[in-house]
Amino acid sequence: MKIFRFILPAMVLIASSCFSQPAPTILSVSLKPSGSIPFNFFDVYGQQLHFKNNTNKDTVITKKVLIDKPKFLYYGNFLVLPKGPVFLTYPVLLIPGDTILLKQGEDNAIVVQRSSGYPNFIDSLISIPEDFYLHNLEQQQTLLKTVGLAGMIQQIENSFRKNEVSICNLNLPDMQAEILRKMNSSIKYTATAHLLVDPTVSISSTTDSLYNDMYRHVNEIRSLNALNNTNIYRAIIAYNAKKRNRKLDYNDVWACVAGADEQVKQTDFYKDYITTMVAEGFVYAPEKIQEINQALKGIRMQDPYLDTMYQLTNILSETVTDFKRAKQQLKSFANGRYSYIIENDENSANHEKKSITHLAAVDLYNFAGNQSDFKQIITNTNYKLTLIDFWASWCIPCINEMPALKKVENKLKDKPIQFVAISIDKEEDVGKWIDAAKRNKIFHKPSQYRLANFKQSPLTKLINLKNIPRYLVIDNKGNILDDDFYRPSDDRFELALLKYLN
Repeated sequence: MKIFRFILPAMVLIASSCFSQPAPTILSVSLKPSGSIPFNFFDVYGQQLHFKNNTNKDTVITKKVLIDKPKFLYYGNFLVLPKGPVFLTYPVLLIPGDTILLKQGEDNAIVVQRSSGYPNFIDSLISIPEDFYLHNLEQQQTLLKTVGLAGMIQQIENSFRKNEVSICNLNLPDMQAEILRKMNSSIKYTATAHLLVDPTVSISSTTDSLYNDMYRHVNEIRSLNALNNTNIYRAIIAYNAKKRNRKLDYNDVWACVAGADEQVKQTDFYKDYITTMVAEGFVYAPEKIQEINQALKGIRMQDPYLDTMYQLTNILSETVTDFKRAKQQLKSFANGRYSYIIENDENSANHEKKSITHLAAVDLYNFAGNQSDFKQIITNTNYKLTLIDFWASWCIPCINEMPALKKVENKLKDKPIQFVAISIDKEEDVGKWIDAAKRNKIFHKPSQYRLANFKQSPLTKLINLKNIPRYLVIDNKGNILDDDFYRPSDDRFELALLKYLN
Protein backbone atom coordinates (compact mmCIF):
# COMPACT_ATOMS: atom_id res chain seq x y z
CA MET A 1 0.00 0.00 0.00
CA LYS A 2 1.38 3.45 -0.85
CA ILE A 3 1.26 5.46 2.33
CA PHE A 4 2.68 8.93 2.63
CA ARG A 5 2.70 10.19 6.24
CA PHE A 6 4.18 10.83 9.62
CA ILE A 7 3.67 13.14 12.76
CA LEU A 8 2.44 15.30 15.62
CA PRO A 9 2.34 17.25 18.89
CA ALA A 10 2.41 17.38 22.72
CA MET A 11 2.10 20.29 25.26
CA VAL A 12 -1.03 21.48 26.92
CA LEU A 13 -2.43 24.23 24.78
CA ILE A 14 -5.63 25.46 23.33
CA ALA A 15 -8.49 23.06 23.76
CA SER A 16 -9.89 21.77 20.47
CA SER A 17 -13.28 23.12 21.46
CA CYS A 18 -11.92 26.60 20.77
CA PHE A 19 -12.26 25.74 17.08
CA SER A 20 -15.25 23.40 17.22
CA GLN A 21 -17.01 25.13 14.29
CA PRO A 22 -15.34 25.32 10.86
CA ALA A 23 -14.20 28.84 10.08
CA PRO A 24 -13.26 30.22 6.64
CA THR A 25 -9.53 30.72 6.22
CA ILE A 26 -8.57 32.84 3.22
CA LEU A 27 -5.40 31.75 1.45
CA SER A 28 -4.27 33.82 -1.55
CA VAL A 29 -1.23 33.44 -3.79
CA SER A 30 0.06 36.09 -6.21
CA LEU A 31 1.19 34.09 -9.23
CA LYS A 32 3.20 34.90 -12.32
CA PRO A 33 1.62 34.22 -15.75
CA SER A 34 0.99 30.44 -16.01
CA GLY A 35 2.36 30.10 -12.48
CA SER A 36 1.38 27.15 -10.33
CA ILE A 37 1.79 26.38 -6.60
CA PRO A 38 0.48 23.07 -5.15
CA PHE A 39 0.17 22.96 -1.34
CA ASN A 40 0.08 19.57 0.36
CA PHE A 41 -2.27 19.34 3.32
CA PHE A 42 -3.31 16.54 5.60
CA ASP A 43 -6.50 15.29 7.18
CA VAL A 44 -7.53 11.69 6.64
CA TYR A 45 -5.33 11.38 3.56
CA GLY A 46 -2.95 13.75 1.84
CA GLN A 47 -4.50 16.15 -0.62
CA GLN A 48 -3.43 19.19 -2.59
CA LEU A 49 -4.65 22.75 -2.60
CA HIS A 50 -3.63 23.80 -6.10
CA PHE A 51 -3.22 27.45 -7.10
CA LYS A 52 -2.82 28.06 -10.83
CA ASN A 53 -2.77 31.24 -12.91
CA ASN A 54 -4.15 30.57 -16.40
CA THR A 55 -3.82 34.19 -17.51
CA ASN A 56 -0.93 36.03 -19.19
CA LYS A 57 -0.47 38.55 -16.37
CA ASP A 58 0.33 38.52 -12.65
CA THR A 59 -2.82 37.43 -10.82
CA VAL A 60 -3.86 36.81 -7.23
CA ILE A 61 -5.63 33.46 -6.86
CA THR A 62 -7.73 33.14 -3.70
CA LYS A 63 -9.19 30.03 -2.07
CA LYS A 64 -11.47 29.80 0.96
CA VAL A 65 -10.62 26.84 3.19
CA LEU A 66 -13.04 25.77 5.91
CA ILE A 67 -11.09 24.36 8.86
CA ASP A 68 -12.16 23.55 12.42
CA LYS A 69 -8.65 23.20 13.85
CA PRO A 70 -5.15 24.51 13.04
CA LYS A 71 -3.88 23.00 9.80
CA PHE A 72 -0.31 22.45 8.64
CA LEU A 73 0.36 22.59 4.91
CA TYR A 74 3.46 23.00 2.83
CA TYR A 75 4.77 23.55 -0.68
CA GLY A 76 7.97 21.84 -1.81
CA ASN A 77 10.17 23.26 -4.55
CA PHE A 78 13.36 21.99 -6.20
CA LEU A 79 16.00 24.58 -7.05
CA VAL A 80 18.91 23.60 -9.29
CA LEU A 81 21.94 25.44 -7.90
CA PRO A 82 25.61 25.27 -8.98
CA LYS A 83 26.36 22.98 -6.04
CA GLY A 84 23.48 20.69 -7.01
CA PRO A 85 19.69 20.38 -6.60
CA VAL A 86 18.21 21.71 -3.36
CA PHE A 87 14.73 20.90 -2.10
CA LEU A 88 13.12 23.83 -0.29
CA THR A 89 9.94 23.65 1.74
CA TYR A 90 7.51 26.44 2.57
CA PRO A 91 5.43 25.31 5.57
CA VAL A 92 2.34 27.26 6.61
CA LEU A 93 0.36 26.77 9.82
CA LEU A 94 -3.20 28.03 9.33
CA ILE A 95 -5.47 29.00 12.20
CA PRO A 96 -9.25 29.05 11.58
CA GLY A 97 -10.19 32.54 10.41
CA ASP A 98 -6.70 33.47 9.17
CA THR A 99 -6.11 35.57 6.07
CA ILE A 100 -2.78 35.13 4.33
CA LEU A 101 -1.29 36.38 1.05
CA LEU A 102 1.75 34.72 -0.52
CA LYS A 103 3.72 35.84 -3.57
CA GLN A 104 5.50 33.72 -6.15
CA GLY A 105 8.98 34.89 -7.06
CA GLU A 106 11.88 33.62 -9.13
CA ASP A 107 12.36 29.86 -9.49
CA ASN A 108 8.86 29.40 -7.99
CA ALA A 109 10.05 30.46 -4.55
CA ILE A 110 7.31 32.12 -2.46
CA VAL A 111 7.25 34.71 0.33
CA VAL A 112 4.65 35.79 2.87
CA GLN A 113 3.39 39.23 1.86
CA ARG A 114 0.62 39.62 4.43
CA SER A 115 -0.81 37.46 7.19
CA SER A 116 -3.23 37.84 10.09
CA GLY A 117 -1.65 34.73 11.63
CA TYR A 118 2.02 33.91 11.59
CA PRO A 119 4.25 36.54 9.97
CA ASN A 120 6.38 34.03 8.09
CA PHE A 121 6.79 30.40 7.16
CA ILE A 122 6.92 28.14 10.20
CA ASP A 123 10.46 26.88 9.54
CA SER A 124 11.73 30.44 9.96
CA LEU A 125 10.14 30.56 13.43
CA ILE A 126 11.15 27.11 14.68
CA SER A 127 13.46 24.41 13.36
CA ILE A 128 11.84 21.62 11.31
CA PRO A 129 14.20 18.73 10.43
CA GLU A 130 14.18 17.16 6.96
CA ASP A 131 13.19 13.86 8.55
CA PHE A 132 9.87 15.43 9.51
CA TYR A 133 8.90 15.53 5.82
CA LEU A 134 10.49 12.27 4.67
CA HIS A 135 11.74 9.73 7.18
CA ASN A 136 15.10 8.06 6.50
CA LEU A 137 15.15 4.77 8.42
CA GLU A 138 18.65 3.84 7.27
CA GLN A 139 20.03 7.15 8.53
CA GLN A 140 18.20 6.70 11.83
CA GLN A 141 19.65 3.24 12.34
CA THR A 142 23.16 4.48 11.58
CA LEU A 143 22.72 7.22 14.18
CA LEU A 144 21.43 4.69 16.70
CA LYS A 145 24.64 2.70 16.30
CA THR A 146 26.66 5.86 16.84
CA VAL A 147 24.94 7.57 19.80
CA GLY A 148 22.56 4.89 21.03
CA LEU A 149 18.88 5.19 21.93
CA ALA A 150 19.54 7.44 24.93
CA GLY A 151 21.64 9.75 22.75
CA MET A 152 18.89 10.05 20.13
CA ILE A 153 16.25 10.73 22.76
CA GLN A 154 18.46 13.47 24.16
CA GLN A 155 18.90 15.00 20.69
CA ILE A 156 15.13 15.02 20.20
CA GLU A 157 14.61 16.66 23.59
CA ASN A 158 17.34 19.24 22.96
CA SER A 159 15.76 20.25 19.64
CA PHE A 160 12.37 20.48 21.31
CA ARG A 161 13.69 22.75 24.09
CA LYS A 162 15.57 24.94 21.63
CA ASN A 163 12.35 25.50 19.70
CA GLU A 164 10.51 26.30 22.94
CA VAL A 165 13.03 29.04 23.65
CA SER A 166 12.60 30.38 20.10
CA ILE A 167 8.82 30.51 20.55
CA CYS A 168 9.17 32.44 23.82
CA ASN A 169 11.48 34.95 22.13
CA LEU A 170 9.00 35.58 19.29
CA ASN A 171 6.57 37.43 21.60
CA LEU A 172 3.56 36.10 19.71
CA PRO A 173 -0.04 36.50 20.93
CA ASP A 174 -0.92 33.73 23.39
CA MET A 175 -3.05 31.70 20.99
CA GLN A 176 -0.47 31.75 18.19
CA ALA A 177 2.32 30.84 20.63
CA GLU A 178 0.37 27.88 21.99
CA ILE A 179 -0.45 26.50 18.55
CA LEU A 180 3.19 26.86 17.53
CA ARG A 181 4.12 24.88 20.63
CA LYS A 182 1.76 22.18 19.42
CA MET A 183 3.65 22.17 16.15
CA ASN A 184 6.91 21.84 18.07
CA SER A 185 5.47 18.91 20.00
CA SER A 186 4.38 17.43 16.69
CA ILE A 187 7.98 17.47 15.51
CA LYS A 188 9.12 15.86 18.76
CA TYR A 189 6.55 13.07 18.71
CA THR A 190 7.17 12.37 15.03
CA ALA A 191 10.79 11.56 15.83
CA THR A 192 9.72 9.54 18.87
CA ALA A 193 7.21 7.55 16.81
CA HIS A 194 9.91 6.61 14.30
CA LEU A 195 12.07 5.27 17.13
CA LEU A 196 9.28 3.20 18.66
CA VAL A 197 8.63 1.23 15.46
CA ASP A 198 12.26 0.85 14.46
CA PRO A 199 12.82 -2.95 14.28
CA THR A 200 16.34 -2.53 15.70
CA VAL A 201 15.02 -0.90 18.90
CA SER A 202 14.04 -3.42 21.57
CA ILE A 203 11.11 -2.95 23.93
CA SER A 204 12.41 -1.72 27.30
CA SER A 205 11.50 0.55 30.20
CA THR A 206 12.91 3.43 28.13
CA THR A 207 10.64 2.75 25.14
CA ASP A 208 7.73 2.16 27.53
CA SER A 209 8.30 5.68 28.86
CA LEU A 210 8.30 7.11 25.32
CA TYR A 211 5.09 5.25 24.53
CA ASN A 212 3.33 6.42 27.69
CA ASP A 213 4.32 10.02 27.01
CA MET A 214 2.85 9.92 23.49
CA TYR A 215 -0.30 8.19 24.67
CA ARG A 216 -0.89 10.89 27.30
CA HIS A 217 -0.76 13.59 24.63
CA VAL A 218 -2.71 11.86 21.88
CA ASN A 219 -5.85 14.00 22.21
CA GLU A 220 -3.73 17.08 21.86
CA ILE A 221 -2.14 15.54 18.78
CA ARG A 222 -5.59 15.15 17.26
CA SER A 223 -6.32 18.86 17.81
CA LEU A 224 -3.93 19.83 15.01
CA ASN A 225 -4.10 18.63 11.40
CA ALA A 226 -0.52 18.01 10.43
CA LEU A 227 1.76 15.93 8.28
CA ASN A 228 2.51 12.99 10.56
CA ASN A 229 -0.48 12.37 12.83
CA THR A 230 -1.00 8.97 11.29
CA ASN A 231 2.57 7.87 12.01
CA ILE A 232 2.10 8.72 15.68
CA TYR A 233 -1.19 6.80 15.85
CA ARG A 234 0.50 3.89 14.10
CA ALA A 235 3.40 3.89 16.59
CA ILE A 236 1.07 3.85 19.60
CA ILE A 237 -1.10 1.06 18.18
CA ALA A 238 1.82 -1.04 16.94
CA TYR A 239 3.81 -0.69 20.16
CA ASN A 240 0.75 -1.53 22.24
CA ALA A 241 0.17 -4.67 20.15
CA LYS A 242 3.85 -5.63 20.20
CA LYS A 243 3.88 -5.46 24.00
CA ARG A 244 1.10 -8.04 24.02
CA ASN A 245 2.66 -10.24 21.34
CA ARG A 246 6.42 -9.87 20.82
CA LYS A 247 6.27 -11.90 17.58
CA LEU A 248 4.24 -9.22 15.78
CA ASP A 249 5.84 -7.37 12.89
CA TYR A 250 5.52 -3.56 13.21
CA ASN A 251 4.95 -3.37 9.45
CA ASP A 252 1.96 -5.71 9.54
CA VAL A 253 -0.67 -2.97 9.80
CA TRP A 254 -3.72 -5.16 10.29
CA ALA A 255 -2.07 -7.59 12.71
CA CYS A 256 -1.16 -4.61 14.89
CA VAL A 257 -4.67 -3.18 14.59
CA ALA A 258 -6.13 -6.52 15.67
CA GLY A 259 -3.52 -7.02 18.39
CA ALA A 260 -4.07 -3.76 20.28
CA ASP A 261 -5.74 -3.95 23.68
CA GLU A 262 -9.36 -2.99 24.33
CA GLN A 263 -8.46 0.37 25.85
CA VAL A 264 -6.72 1.44 22.64
CA LYS A 265 -9.55 0.08 20.50
CA GLN A 266 -12.01 2.40 22.23
CA THR A 267 -10.04 5.56 21.40
CA ASP A 268 -10.80 8.03 18.64
CA PHE A 269 -7.23 7.95 17.35
CA TYR A 270 -7.56 4.19 16.77
CA LYS A 271 -10.56 4.87 14.54
CA ASP A 272 -8.74 7.76 12.87
CA TYR A 273 -5.82 5.49 12.02
CA ILE A 274 -7.94 2.69 10.54
CA THR A 275 -9.99 5.15 8.49
CA THR A 276 -6.80 6.69 7.14
CA MET A 277 -5.39 3.32 6.13
CA VAL A 278 -8.57 2.55 4.20
CA ALA A 279 -8.90 6.02 2.63
CA GLU A 280 -5.23 6.34 1.68
CA GLY A 281 -5.13 2.80 0.40
CA PHE A 282 -8.12 3.47 -1.82
CA VAL A 283 -6.89 6.80 -3.20
CA TYR A 284 -3.21 5.95 -3.69
CA ALA A 285 -3.17 2.18 -4.21
CA PRO A 286 -6.65 1.15 -5.38
CA GLU A 287 -5.39 -2.23 -6.54
CA LYS A 288 -4.76 -3.02 -2.85
CA ILE A 289 -8.29 -2.32 -1.63
CA GLN A 290 -9.21 -5.99 -2.03
CA GLU A 291 -6.25 -6.96 0.16
CA ILE A 292 -7.42 -4.50 2.81
CA ASN A 293 -10.93 -5.89 2.49
CA GLN A 294 -9.71 -9.44 3.11
CA ALA A 295 -7.56 -8.35 6.06
CA LEU A 296 -10.56 -6.64 7.64
CA LYS A 297 -12.77 -9.63 6.92
CA GLY A 298 -10.57 -11.73 9.16
CA ILE A 299 -10.69 -9.34 12.12
CA ARG A 300 -13.95 -7.43 11.68
CA MET A 301 -15.80 -9.27 14.47
CA GLN A 302 -13.28 -8.05 17.05
CA ASP A 303 -14.68 -4.54 17.06
CA PRO A 304 -17.80 -2.81 15.61
CA TYR A 305 -15.65 -0.15 13.95
CA LEU A 306 -13.59 -2.78 12.17
CA ASP A 307 -16.83 -4.22 10.82
CA THR A 308 -17.87 -0.75 9.61
CA MET A 309 -14.55 -0.40 7.78
CA TYR A 310 -15.01 -3.85 6.26
CA GLN A 311 -18.39 -2.80 4.86
CA LEU A 312 -16.82 0.43 3.61
CA THR A 313 -14.15 -1.48 1.68
CA ASN A 314 -16.90 -3.62 0.10
CA ILE A 315 -18.35 -0.43 -1.38
CA LEU A 316 -14.98 1.03 -2.40
CA SER A 317 -14.12 -2.23 -4.17
CA GLU A 318 -17.13 -1.71 -6.44
CA THR A 319 -15.66 1.51 -7.89
CA VAL A 320 -13.62 -0.70 -10.20
CA THR A 321 -16.75 -1.94 -11.99
CA ASP A 322 -19.32 0.81 -11.37
CA PHE A 323 -17.93 4.03 -9.95
CA LYS A 324 -21.18 6.00 -10.06
CA ARG A 325 -23.12 3.30 -8.23
CA ALA A 326 -20.43 2.97 -5.55
CA LYS A 327 -20.39 6.73 -5.10
CA GLN A 328 -24.15 6.73 -4.57
CA GLN A 329 -23.91 3.88 -2.07
CA LEU A 330 -21.27 5.82 -0.16
CA LYS A 331 -23.67 8.73 0.26
CA SER A 332 -26.13 6.57 2.18
CA PHE A 333 -23.64 4.37 4.03
CA ALA A 334 -23.13 5.49 7.67
CA ASN A 335 -25.12 8.67 6.92
CA GLY A 336 -22.61 9.68 4.27
CA ARG A 337 -19.76 10.01 6.79
CA TYR A 338 -17.21 8.60 4.33
CA SER A 339 -18.38 10.25 1.12
CA TYR A 340 -15.38 12.60 1.25
CA ILE A 341 -13.09 9.73 0.21
CA ILE A 342 -14.43 10.07 -3.32
CA GLU A 343 -15.87 13.56 -3.37
CA ASN A 344 -12.67 15.33 -2.27
CA ASP A 345 -10.57 13.63 -4.89
CA GLU A 346 -12.94 12.30 -7.51
CA ASN A 347 -10.56 12.26 -10.44
CA SER A 348 -7.91 10.10 -8.79
CA ALA A 349 -10.51 8.10 -6.89
CA ASN A 350 -12.36 7.05 -10.05
CA HIS A 351 -10.82 3.60 -10.25
CA GLU A 352 -12.97 2.10 -12.96
CA LYS A 353 -10.82 0.01 -15.26
CA LYS A 354 -9.38 2.24 -17.98
CA SER A 355 -8.38 1.26 -21.49
CA ILE A 356 -6.61 3.05 -24.35
CA THR A 357 -8.59 1.04 -26.92
CA HIS A 358 -10.96 3.87 -27.81
CA LEU A 359 -8.58 6.69 -26.97
CA ALA A 360 -8.08 9.41 -29.58
CA ALA A 361 -4.66 9.51 -31.24
CA VAL A 362 -1.76 10.10 -28.86
CA ASP A 363 1.32 11.37 -30.68
CA LEU A 364 4.80 10.65 -29.39
CA TYR A 365 8.13 11.91 -30.77
CA ASN A 366 11.60 10.45 -30.40
CA PHE A 367 14.85 12.37 -30.07
CA ALA A 368 15.13 12.72 -33.85
CA GLY A 369 11.67 14.25 -34.06
CA ASN A 370 10.08 11.19 -35.68
CA GLN A 371 6.43 10.57 -34.77
CA SER A 372 5.07 7.33 -33.29
CA ASP A 373 1.60 6.17 -32.35
CA PHE A 374 1.08 5.39 -28.67
CA LYS A 375 -1.44 2.60 -29.27
CA GLN A 376 0.85 0.75 -31.66
CA ILE A 377 3.65 0.82 -29.12
CA ILE A 378 1.46 -0.51 -26.31
CA THR A 379 -0.29 -3.23 -28.31
CA ASN A 380 2.97 -4.76 -29.53
CA THR A 381 2.28 -8.49 -29.11
CA ASN A 382 5.98 -9.21 -28.53
CA TYR A 383 5.32 -8.02 -24.97
CA LYS A 384 2.66 -8.86 -22.42
CA LEU A 385 3.16 -5.69 -20.39
CA THR A 386 4.39 -2.16 -20.79
CA LEU A 387 5.78 -0.10 -17.92
CA ILE A 388 5.58 3.61 -18.70
CA ASP A 389 7.80 6.11 -16.90
CA PHE A 390 6.48 9.69 -17.11
CA TRP A 391 9.26 12.17 -16.44
CA ALA A 392 10.70 15.54 -17.48
CA SER A 393 14.14 17.12 -17.75
CA TRP A 394 13.37 19.44 -14.82
CA CYS A 395 12.00 16.73 -12.51
CA ILE A 396 14.74 15.82 -10.01
CA PRO A 397 12.70 13.05 -8.29
CA CYS A 398 12.10 11.47 -11.72
CA ILE A 399 15.82 11.45 -12.49
CA ASN A 400 16.62 10.11 -9.02
CA GLU A 401 14.46 7.05 -9.78
CA MET A 402 16.34 6.18 -12.99
CA PRO A 403 19.14 4.06 -11.44
CA ALA A 404 16.59 1.88 -9.63
CA LEU A 405 14.53 1.55 -12.81
CA LYS A 406 17.60 0.56 -14.82
CA LYS A 407 18.43 -2.11 -12.24
CA VAL A 408 14.97 -3.67 -12.55
CA GLU A 409 15.07 -3.44 -16.36
CA ASN A 410 18.33 -5.38 -16.42
CA LYS A 411 16.94 -8.06 -14.10
CA LEU A 412 13.80 -8.49 -16.22
CA LYS A 413 15.38 -8.12 -19.66
CA ASP A 414 14.38 -11.66 -20.62
CA LYS A 415 10.76 -11.14 -19.58
CA PRO A 416 8.02 -9.99 -22.02
CA ILE A 417 7.92 -6.51 -20.50
CA GLN A 418 8.82 -3.35 -22.39
CA PHE A 419 9.95 -0.26 -20.55
CA VAL A 420 8.87 3.00 -22.16
CA ALA A 421 9.94 6.46 -21.02
CA ILE A 422 7.71 9.41 -21.94
CA SER A 423 8.84 12.96 -21.27
CA ILE A 424 6.29 15.73 -20.74
CA ASP A 425 8.77 18.48 -21.66
CA LYS A 426 7.29 21.23 -23.79
CA GLU A 427 8.18 21.47 -27.47
CA GLU A 428 10.36 24.50 -26.85
CA ASP A 429 12.29 22.46 -24.27
CA VAL A 430 13.26 19.59 -26.59
CA GLY A 431 16.91 20.60 -26.20
CA LYS A 432 16.68 20.33 -22.42
CA TRP A 433 15.03 16.92 -22.76
CA ILE A 434 17.83 15.66 -25.02
CA ASP A 435 20.53 17.09 -22.73
CA ALA A 436 18.94 15.48 -19.66
CA ALA A 437 18.70 12.13 -21.47
CA LYS A 438 22.39 12.26 -22.42
CA ARG A 439 23.42 13.41 -18.95
CA ASN A 440 21.56 10.52 -17.36
CA LYS A 441 22.75 7.97 -19.94
CA ILE A 442 19.36 7.05 -21.39
CA PHE A 443 19.76 8.81 -24.76
CA HIS A 444 20.67 5.59 -26.58
CA LYS A 445 18.09 3.44 -24.81
CA PRO A 446 15.13 2.30 -26.93
CA SER A 447 11.56 3.51 -26.38
CA GLN A 448 12.36 7.08 -25.38
CA TYR A 449 9.60 9.53 -26.35
CA ARG A 450 8.17 12.96 -25.71
CA LEU A 451 4.40 13.39 -25.37
CA ALA A 452 3.06 15.94 -27.82
CA ASN A 453 0.74 18.66 -26.52
CA PHE A 454 0.94 17.36 -22.96
CA LYS A 455 -1.80 19.50 -21.38
CA GLN A 456 -4.44 18.63 -24.00
CA SER A 457 -3.34 15.08 -24.72
CA PRO A 458 -6.10 12.44 -24.48
CA LEU A 459 -3.69 10.28 -22.46
CA THR A 460 -3.13 13.04 -19.91
CA LYS A 461 -6.88 13.41 -19.44
CA LEU A 462 -7.54 9.67 -19.26
CA ILE A 463 -5.19 9.08 -16.33
CA ASN A 464 -5.50 12.55 -14.79
CA LEU A 465 -1.76 13.13 -15.10
CA LYS A 466 -0.89 16.06 -12.85
CA ASN A 467 2.24 14.96 -11.01
CA ILE A 468 5.45 13.18 -11.92
CA PRO A 469 7.23 10.86 -11.50
CA ARG A 470 4.31 8.62 -12.41
CA TYR A 471 4.38 5.01 -13.58
CA LEU A 472 1.74 3.06 -15.52
CA VAL A 473 1.35 -0.64 -16.19
CA ILE A 474 -0.60 -1.55 -19.36
CA ASP A 475 -1.18 -4.95 -20.99
CA ASN A 476 -0.85 -5.53 -24.73
CA LYS A 477 -4.61 -5.30 -25.19
CA GLY A 478 -4.56 -1.70 -24.01
CA ASN A 479 -5.98 -2.27 -20.53
CA ILE A 480 -4.46 -0.01 -17.89
CA LEU A 481 -3.73 -2.35 -14.99
CA ASP A 482 -2.34 0.34 -12.70
CA ASP A 483 -2.27 4.05 -13.48
CA ASP A 484 -0.22 5.03 -10.41
CA PHE A 485 2.27 2.20 -9.92
CA TYR A 486 5.00 1.96 -7.29
CA ARG A 487 8.20 3.91 -7.86
CA PRO A 488 11.22 1.80 -8.93
CA SER A 489 12.99 2.59 -5.65
CA ASP A 490 10.14 0.94 -3.76
CA ASP A 491 11.00 -2.65 -2.78
CA ARG A 492 7.57 -3.73 -4.02
CA PHE A 493 8.10 -2.45 -7.58
CA GLU A 494 9.72 -5.54 -9.13
CA LEU A 495 7.55 -8.12 -7.37
CA ALA A 496 4.30 -6.29 -8.20
CA LEU A 497 5.38 -6.03 -11.85
CA LEU A 498 6.01 -9.78 -11.99
CA LYS A 499 2.60 -10.46 -10.43
CA TYR A 500 0.96 -8.55 -13.27
CA LEU A 501 3.03 -10.52 -15.74
CA ASN A 502 1.80 -13.81 -14.28
